[in-house]
Amino acid sequence: MSLDVLATWRTLLIDLGQLGEALSLAIEHDDVVGAISAMMQLRAVRSSLSRVEAPMMIKGELAELQAMRDVFSHVVSARAAEAMMTRWIERPIPGDARLLASPLGVAVLADALLPTSWDFECDLVVLVGAELAPVAEILADLGQKRIVIVGEVTTSRAICVRTIEELSPAARTLVPGPPTQFAVRAYVGTDATFVNEIAEATRNALSDLRIHRNTVLAFSRTWVEQGLANLPALARWPSIAEVGDAFAGVPMVIVAPGPSLKRNAAQLRALKGRAIITAFSHSLKPVLAAGVVPDLVLTVDPQDVRYHFAGCDTSETCVVNAATVHPSLFELPAANFLTLSANSAIDDWIFDSLGVDALVPGGGSVATSAFSLALKWRCDPIVFVGLDLSFPGGEYYVSTSTDGGARANVDASGVMRVEGWSKDFQAMKAGGGPSAVPERSVELPGWHGGTVPSSFMFGLFHRWFVERMASVTDTKVFNCTEGGAFIEGMEHIPLAAVTPTFEREIDVRAILTDATARLDGERHTRLVDHLTGFAQGLRRARRLAAIARTQIARGHAGPRLKRIEKALATTMRPLAIASLLAQRELERADDTSRRQGSEADYLDASVALMTTLDSVIDQLEPALTRALAQLSPNKGQHGRAA
Repeated sequence: MSLDVLATWRTLLIDLGQLGEALSLAIEHDDVVGAISAMMQLRAVRSSLSRVEAPMMIKGELAELQAMRDVFSHVVSARAAEAMMTRWIERPIPGDARLLASPLGVAVLADALLPTSWDFECDLVVLVGAELAPVAEILADLGQKRIVIVGEVTTSRAICVRTIEELSPAARTLVPGPPTQFAVRAYVGTDATFVNEIAEATRNALSDLRIHRNTVLAFSRTWVEQGLANLPALARWPSIAEVGDAFAGVPMVIVAPGPSLKRNAAQLRALKGRAIITAFSHSLKPVLAAGVVPDLVLTVDPQDVRYHFAGCDTSETCVVNAATVHPSLFELPAANFLTLSANSAIDDWIFDSLGVDALVPGGGSVATSAFSLALKWRCDPIVFVGLDLSFPGGEYYVSTSTDGGARANVDASGVMRVEGWSKDFQAMKAGGGPSAVPERSVELPGWHGGTVPSSFMFGLFHRWFVERMASVTDTKVFNCTEGGAFIEGMEHIPLAAVTPTFEREIDVRAILTDATARLDGERHTRLVDHLTGFAQGLRRARRLAAIARTQIARGHAGPRLKRIEKALATTMRPLAIASLLAQRELERADDTSRRQGSEADYLDASVALMTTLDSVIDQLEPALTRALAQLSPNKGQHGRAA
């Protein structure tokens, strides 16, 4: 254990003790404001403590032993502080209607809904009922970043959803760092069944967020198989991490396929060789039609989007693919390929196998992923064109894109539906994946002032950009879309005003060719070894799950079942993708165990977990065997015997 860790513990324990004394004094003097202030700070300190390595292993060095003794000398006061927090939380308080009648009452209500340990930056508050909007306001003032209100209300301080169905897509934008816990508070009198459904939907949405599970469920076996089928390409080509600092300080122009792209696509020609021109698969055709060869084409969607590239010349372009894209995208006649992790842990576990940090946290769209990539590379400035997040006159994409005929229609009830998709789009959807669903229409601030028509999902992406911009301090970001939505934090100017400022010559292709040449020669071997161990772990997990089910069928829930489950948990720990695909069932089993429910509840949760693990292994094992055969064509037995 390092002395730095012990010093951190000491500081936090001292803070906890001192804040506990402040809380005690506030309670003694009936100082409600002081008590709430102390509680909010105590929650943050306790949350920080939970993230620090526990002082368990020591080397026995004198300085370390002395530091350890000093740390534990502050434990008593820290425990007293926690006891005082519990006393405060458990006190009776007036009803919602009375509390909401005054600012102090609203603060009391906001304080009462949070547990004693809370991360104001990461964790999620869900308020059910428009009446609780004042609670959202005060929580935001206190530093709470993630708030969802369910009800007929509009506020910039929270994500506003109208239905349970809107919770899941809202949760997908809470990245990076998905919430580890959430708190639900419903206005008094709200139907209890509805509140329980909200809590369950939130719990599922946060489980989904860790792996984008709703997308994984939609693509099911296809997504996992595509990721494994792409392993040879991922071993062969560099990731975005191998580019290093080569693009630091280099301008990047991100070209989205919004309707306004028709206004300035031709101007991109003047930026070739002076900025990294980054298109998406959906904006590739409009860019090429304007006579511009993009430096990068980014694709993160695991659907079969080959039709986006039909008739497009990519021979002078670097194709940047997420790990789980359709394998055919690694067969395009491209100048280079780069790889990245854009679909949360489903992609990232593959790069963990390679020992590479290729994570690009997106907010649910390729545009957010592109922005994260530009920030990761420290490109400066970053310029957006075609980022409308709106559908003026019903136009959904620029007319020169593959789906340029798609139209957004809003009915009298305020529901937006996209119609007029291309035959290729319809064929893609017929092959699987989520269908285009109706969305609630919303309004966003306009690039030229006023408001512009938008949708619930575009609104979520807009919110993601605004929140991300709040943390961007050293990079200039220009929104040169010249239409669509205004995004707070970005500088909104015409593209013609930016073009003359880019004077440095940059050879993007040479830099990417160099990144390929510098690839680690042992990368392929590391990947094969990692996957071989993974296959062995899956087989052991299957055997343990079968034994556990046998024990449960015989009605045995005693120590032996506990030992088997512990061994299974140990086996699953390094099998990241398998654990993630069973995330909901793992969390439910853990929750049942922590709540000390009935033995029947415990056994039901265990059976559900074991059944899910079997299904996950059935999905992974054949695809993993094929991947190993591809990576080691002369060692077929190696893969089967793993």
